[in-house]
Amino acid sequence: MSNPMGFAEQPVGKLRVAVLGGDGRSHCRIPVDATVRYFAAAGDGGNGVARRLTSALRAGTIDHVYILTRWNSHGVTGRIRRICKQLQIPVTFVR
Repeated sequence: MSNPMGFAEQPVGKLRVAVLGGDGRSHCRIPVDATVRYFAAAGDGGNGVARRLTSALRAGTIDHVYILTRWNSHGVTGRIRRICKQLQIPVTFVR
């Protein structure tokens, strides 16, 4: 079905979630229909992980970020939190 302007309707996409920290196992309640990308903590995946998450956020490919605070440094957590605030991307902290 098309709208009055003649454009085809686009299906609503899945929620795109990033999980920062941990080892890739789910430690939080993420919506079942979400597409999830895991970003390991700096101790598990190196400092490049935070840079890759930053790039994904700035590219607009992430809709919500879950930060597993137990596995991240204050510096990485603060940096990602500031970027999310700037880009108006919701953040959920999980302990």
